Amino acid sequence: MSSGSGNSRVRSFWRVLTRSAAIVVIGAALGLLSNALHPMGLPLSLSDVEGPGVPRSVWDQVDRVEPDEAQRLWEERSVIFVDVRDTSDYVEAHIPGSISLPYHEFTTAYPLIREQFPEHEPILIYCYGSECGLSMRVAKRLVPMGYEKLIVLSGGIIAWRNAGHQLTVPGRGSGKTAEGERP
Repeated sequence: MSSGSGNSRVRSFWRVLTRSAAIVVIGAALGLLSNALHPMGLPLSLSDVEGPGVPRSVWDQVDRVEPDEAQRLWEERSVIFVDVRDTSDYVEAHIPGSISLPYHEFTTAYPLIREQFPEHEPILIYCYGSECGLSMRVAKRLVPMGYEKLIVLSGGIIAWRNAGHQLTVPGRGSGKTAEGERP
């Protein structure tokens, strides 16, 4: 083997390595740009994250209420309740009068029910319980759409139930709703 052939292989190796590095750098730059421009872009620093994948800026825009305060809002009918749990869980039991907007079906479900909660109305979002981040993840999706009056039920439907508040449960009574359900 001649030394010219060895030099050719080294040059070829460095050329491939340089091109590969350029592709990686360009790909990373495009990914960061896309993330920065996307309304649901991922936070790039852990200090920007308050909860499960939700930027601190979203947490700062969302109020949180305890079940008794949520019950007062429910009685006043001053807030639209949105259940972000799976459809099967919603059907099993939900806060009376709430709208089902399953987190895992958000992209297909939201356009179908969007008219039921305009941006200017206060919206109370709830999910399963205290460890459930689905409420904040839905808030993260709604904030860039112009929703400014978002509230999350602390402790979710479990805290609501434990506080003794009404739930709609199929099979109860002739109306198949818990007593006190709103029309």
